Amino acid sequence: MRSAAEKTMWTVWLVLAVAPPAYANNPPAPDGMLSIILLFPVAIFGFRLAGANLNDKEKKWKTVRGIVLGMSAFLTAAGTGIAIIPLLILLCYGLLRGGQAMARGQGGKRFAIGSGMILFTLFAVANYTTSLSYTPGPTRSASSAVGAIRTIVTAEITYATDKKLDVNHNGIPEYGTLEQLRQAGLIPDSYLTPRSPGNYQLVVVLSGDPARNEKEFFVYATPRQYREPASLVITLSLIEAIRPRGQYGIRSFAADESGIIRFADLRGARAVTREEARKWEPLP
Repeated sequence: MRSAAEKTMWTVWLVLAVAPPAYANNPPAPDGMLSIILLFPVAIFGFRLAGANLNDKEKKWKTVRGIVLGMSAFLTAAGTGIAIIPLLILLCYGLLRGGQAMARGQGGKRFAIGSGMILFTLFAVANYTTSLSYTPGPTRSASSAVGAIRTIVTAEITYATDKKLDVNHNGIPEYGTLEQLRQAGLIPDSYLTPRSPGNYQLVVVLSGDPARNEKEFFVYATPRQYREPASLVITLSLIEAIRPRGQYGIRSFAADESGIIRFADLRGARAVTREEARKWEPLP
């Protein structure tokens, strides 16, 4: 009979052996899959540490159960919608083992151990579920900023097409400020607040054309926090707790009447001119 220390050593080596493949095979956020893998040693050793034992019927189906759980873990590693049913199986497994540890264990320790197993199971599933929707911070923030730029460009075109502003009364419509676009219901109120998309500051600059005495528009977005997290939130997910939540940015974006969105890394937030932005690289 192997000693407890030897069993523990083999379990640690097993976890270390399967962690790298799990890391590589779960593109959305690998540490979510690692939590699922750790569910097995926690359930097995917690069950035994509580002094609980399997009954004869459970021992008979031990091999089948191992195959089902192994396939569930493998399918969960896909990191897509196909993982939902296998994830529910693993959730039930962890909760069941925790309940059995409390019911069949010995002494008062069984309640603490069983509760810990249940809490870890919930943690692991929550961590993995969050990992499916995780996107690296700068990418997520940049996508929000680009979406806001497109919305503003569309809003400016609509504003002019609807002839909402004609200061010199020559019949040629003009573009509007962010506040005027907001009042017209063409952009959300949040675009003018610190809670703007991606934590980017949105600015619209209207410039006059001396030849026509009409306005042109230029919009740009710069990150309020360059490479820095906007806030930390207490969460069940290691991903969200350890990594920044995505409310920071690296690139700045700009566009004008042409609708072409360009980007550059300004190493921070500052004012941008139309002439400068025209030299930036356009988005593909």
